Amino acid sequence: MALFQSKQVVNRNPVPSLDGGNIVMPIHAEFVVPAGGIAVNDVVEMFGLNPALRVLDAIVHNTAAGAGATFDMGYLSGAYGRTGGTARTCGNEFIAGGDLNATTVKRLTKSVTADSDGSVENVSDNTIGWGLKVTGANWAAGTIVRTTLFVTSRQ
Repeated sequence: MALFQSKQVVNRNPVPSLDGGNIVMPIHAEFVVPAGGIAVNDVVEMFGLNPALRVLDAIVHNTAAGAGATFDMGYLSGAYGRTGGTARTCGNEFIAGGDLNATTVKRLTKSVTADSDGSVENVSDNTIGWGLKVTGANWAAGTIVRTTLFVTSRQ
């Protein structure tokens, strides 16, 4: 199982946060599958999430990744942004078995009943990684996957 990271994580873009209020904020991320593709059970860290935020919705839109290509979308284990150490895993708190075999748009398919701060162990800081796990079949090189989380303050 390999770990890949979106351009936002690789570039160390600041993790968005809110100062309270009833504002809904989108968090965008993009990943382009590298040459050779990526295999089943590989994980893509799309971005970080401040644990003071609550996920309201998730959207994934993509180019075709190949026959049988699917994904899970959820929180990642381990420390956000880290590539070394213990292998990182990805849950399916937002979407399970999402279809990537054609150019499509997917929405949140599960009700998010647990907030992020209890879902993973992160000893380095409070930021929680979220992303995608390759399921079903390998993703083809050049596939573009764009994700958006809509979040609000938990206050």
